[in-house]
Amino acid sequence: MHLKKQVISKTKPLKEQHMFFISILLQLPLSAVLASWSVSYKPRSMCVFERSSVDFTCSFDYPYINTLKTTKWFKPKYYQKQDGSQEGIFVYHSMPSEIDQLYKDRTVYANGHKNCSLQLHNVSKSDIGKYFFRLETNLGKFTGSGGIFLDVAVLPFRVTVTMQKVNGHIHEGDSVTLKCSTETCTPQQGPFAWYKNQLLLPQATENVLQISSVSHNDFGNYSCGLKNSSITSADEILLDVRYSPKNVEITILTSGKMEQGNSVTLICKSNANPAVTNCTWFKIRDAQISSIGFDCEFSIKAASQKDDGQYFCTAKNDMGSQNSTIITLKVEVPSNRHFLLTATAVLFFVIAVLLVLFGLIIRRKQITPKKLHTEQTPAVTEDIYENLRQSPESEESHTNLIYADLKLPSSNSERPRSNTPEGYAVIYSLLS
Repeated sequence: MHLKKQVISKTKPLKEQHMFFISILLQLPLSAVLASWSVSYKPRSMCVFERSSVDFTCSFDYPYINTLKTTKWFKPKYYQKQDGSQEGIFVYHSMPSEIDQLYKDRTVYANGHKNCSLQLHNVSKSDIGKYFFRLETNLGKFTGSGGIFLDVAVLPFRVTVTMQKVNGHIHEGDSVTLKCSTETCTPQQGPFAWYKNQLLLPQATENVLQISSVSHNDFGNYSCGLKNSSITSADEILLDVRYSPKNVEITILTSGKMEQGNSVTLICKSNANPAVTNCTWFKIRDAQISSIGFDCEFSIKAASQKDDGQYFCTAKNDMGSQNSTIITLKVEVPSNRHFLLTATAVLFFVIAVLLVLFGLIIRRKQITPKKLHTEQTPAVTEDIYENLRQSPESEESHTNLIYADLKLPSSNSERPRSNTPEGYAVIYSLLS
């Protein structure tokens, strides 16, 4: 009996201890009782612009019997394992002296209850990599697997074009996707802005611009950027949509009115990509169509009534062809009144020319005698009569009379006067 009592007395305190621990557990939240080591990251990867800020959303847990001692964020170096098993440089540490110089004054830790979120400011290309959170307690340490991968967008933006075809041209009806991205990654922050020929496309606000069925109206230069932001926009890229000739029309050029004798040029214009390579001209007259030319310009040097009729052209490239609308050409014959006015003008012009010529002739006759008079000098005129016989070699019976004016030096001697001008002598030579 004594032994039995002794055993009972020893077991009673043990039961009381168990009840004590059970009562404590009942007072704890169920989550604390079932807690285990864990770290949760959100998101798993992100892309941000240089000089911007980024938030690493993080939460952690550990068994209730542990006491938290140290929290840290680290980034493995490029030559270390990227699974979190090796600590690299400390981005954040509960002991500030452990933080790497590159990240001092650039991080803000949440420091809440089981909240390990971290904010990183002034992001640069050197920050590209994986980031891990690690907690240490009095009983152990734990690192969240996977981490968060941070990528940094290197500006400027660029536009890339993808389509269903491989190594082919973009034709009307094709599906085309334009993507606004950078060299490394594309941030999801927005809204984005798209421009066509430097004009804003209001409905396009995502980094991807999808055109399910392109048309010739989509042809143009495209660029992108962030809306209401100074971040550099992308260089323009040509969306080279190929299409057959559109809006074919005829332009008429004339040297004057559409009248007989004037020149006329017909030009076949169109909108096409690639450019039109062939134009054909047709003329409709008396219900008959005939081909009259194979150039995009058709010229008539001197129009006449035989050129009257209806004209149209066909523009063609590698994608197809299209006809222009029909135009009517009507060549007018100048009226008689117009002809009389023209003839009268010509007659007046001829009369004016004749009057000018007549005036010049009269003027010339008035000037010539005056000039001869000014050249005369006082002299004695002598009459010299000389009989010359013809040489014996010539036996001709006719007589030739030769008159010659000789200018003789002046003399003070008295000489017989003649009616010849002063300073001249008259010589009569008789050849017989």
